[in-house]
Amino acid sequence: MWHRRFLFLWAGQTLANLGDVFYIVAFISVIYAVSGSVMYTAFVPVVILSAQSVSGLTAPLLFRRLSLPSMLVLSQALKTCLLAAAAVLVDRTAGTNGQAIWLLFGLGGLIAFMDGWANPARNALVPQLVEREQLIRANGLLATSDQTVHFAGWAAGGLLMAFLGASAVLWGTVAAYVLASLAMLAVKPEKADPDMTVVEPPQENWLTGWKAIRDVPLLRQLVALDVVMGVSGAVWIAAILLPYALEALGRGEEWWGYINAGYLLGSILGGTLLLKYADKMNRQLYRWLLAGVGGAAAMTLLFGSTTYPLAALLFSFALGPFLEIALVSKQTILQQETETPMLPYVLSAKGTIDALVFGLSSLLMGALAQSLGPRAVYLLSAVLLAGAAFFVWRLRQKQLASARKQTV
Repeated sequence: MWHRRFLFLWAGQTLANLGDVFYIVAFISVIYAVSGSVMYTAFVPVVILSAQSVSGLTAPLLFRRLSLPSMLVLSQALKTCLLAAAAVLVDRTAGTNGQAIWLLFGLGGLIAFMDGWANPARNALVPQLVEREQLIRANGLLATSDQTVHFAGWAAGGLLMAFLGASAVLWGTVAAYVLASLAMLAVKPEKADPDMTVVEPPQENWLTGWKAIRDVPLLRQLVALDVVMGVSGAVWIAAILLPYALEALGRGEEWWGYINAGYLLGSILGGTLLLKYADKMNRQLYRWLLAGVGGAAAMTLLFGSTTYPLAALLFSFALGPFLEIALVSKQTILQQETETPMLPYVLSAKGTIDALVFGLSSLLMGALAQSLGPRAVYLLSAVLLAGAAFFVWRLRQKQLASARKQTV
């Protein structure tokens, strides 16, 4: 059904994503063991997010010189070397030397920096490896794999840390990275293939993707939709969800974990539905995007309004499929409507915007939750998603009107 190179891409990225979860778990464990500080451990995701944001700005410079498969090979190979250095550092000094913490932060930031190159390259490569009618199924498979790895990886990483220790987990992750690098080599074409190489747009520079988003109305509208959904999605961070479980639901900290698990299982279910109904969805992408965003608004409203823990768990589970359908539909529209040479540039710019929106909106929603209470920000998130659904409805009306004109 799919080209062999897409299957290698999927396998390699799944291994790489699993390794990403494991090394973060190991880094957090080591840093906490050495420092005894929650603040230092909480700083790990901040470093990773910041490095990915900066990396997205530099990725276009490499797109000018390397094919997309070569970008994936380079980024994964460098990640492997950096993680091997971190494993050696943990073996030799991390248990006794506090200065190793800062080296781990630096190595973690550099590894995350490589992801800022790989993510837009992967998503831009998918339309070149599968047929147009298979695109939503391919995106659904990648999204389902990402969610499954995230769900299983954190649980398995904690168990492995408990039984094997940080050093063994890191070296096991290095082995997974090596296999991922070999899989990325198989994605690269055996001989020159013009479809696999990004053609340089006229007068390209590192602002190419940003200019395309500014100048192409549909791209600008899709990115605006991403911003609104990104702001609304910030309410699911631990700093807001945990107080919600404690205060609004009157339950213990374990319910924070239950709600997270419910959402991730719902996302996996959503990805499975995408694989099953991809052919139907591919003919009505805007309709499914509207259903996904509208359904997410309704589930968020119900989640924020209920006082019953089991109902909140059910609504968080139901939210997963709606958001997964919305995100994959939106990604597929973006891939289909962007010219192939421009796609990696647009995706790298979009990745930087997504990271910045997440960081800023997390601070904003956290401040609002502090002053208004956690329930209020979930209701605000539902209002934002309802506005996004109306925006998608307008997009769909324009798309239908354009289709009618073309048939006349």
